[in-house]
Amino acid sequence: MTVIQISQISVSIQIAVLAVLLGLTVRLVGESARNLTAVFLSFSFGLWLLTDLYWLIYDLMRPESRMPFAANEIGETAMSLVIAAMVNSAIRRPTRLPMGFLTGTCLFAVSNAVLWILWSGEIVEDIIVGVVYAWLYCSIVRSLRSEQALTGTKWIVLGVLCTALIVCQSLTFIVSEDIKNIPDLFAYILLIAVAVFFACLFIRSYKEKLAHVQMFLSFALVIWITTAKYMSGGNWYNLFLTLETPGLILWFLSVRKAVKAV
Repeated sequence: MTVIQISQISVSIQIAVLAVLLGLTVRLVGESARNLTAVFLSFSFGLWLLTDLYWLIYDLMRPESRMPFAANEIGETAMSLVIAAMVNSAIRRPTRLPMGFLTGTCLFAVSNAVLWILWSGEIVEDIIVGVVYAWLYCSIVRSLRSEQALTGTKWIVLGVLCTALIVCQSLTFIVSEDIKNIPDLFAYILLIAVAVFFACLFIRSYKEKLAHVQMFLSFALVIWITTAKYMSGGNWYNLFLTLETPGLILWFLSVRKAVKAV
């Protein structure tokens, strides 16, 4: 089975799961008296479902063609904005990000955009997506700070891991082809390490029955996995694509729990 075929199977499974989650979330909207977070979640699932469908149909019709800046990527950009709105709607104690957090988060988003441009050469598209992701990342960080989901030490660890990731990804453009696989491998290890980092925090919040902390950590986990997907290729891309799907189920369960806890 080829890498493309595995991607198509993973996306097909994700489409089926999203269809079920969308139906459940629409029901949750009614049960929660149109809770804003639940409403935004339903829009997020709907947009995600449509972009997956477009990507799958295009890939089946033109398996060897690179997709230009098309409807699915416009949909993904809109989806990211809706997800950011969902995160912000759930924050109970709105606070401004300190300058250090704001700067670090925006630098990470800018670094991602630069790497995307180097990989794809699509300057305008990647700048637009980078700006949207900067807002999404800032929303995630602000939500985690609002619930004190991470201690000072954990923020430092996260910052070090993200910095090391950008360094490793950048080195792949600088070092010779003979040793390019070394920083590339370290980058994938770091991507997995941060995913495990958020997963462990999520499990702890679940055990401690912290509904809002659990919800924000589920947002952070899935957005990180999506970021890792965009930074990956081949079987690594398929790994993160596959991990997105159970993460989306966590979104629904976490939002439902937080909404019912209100």
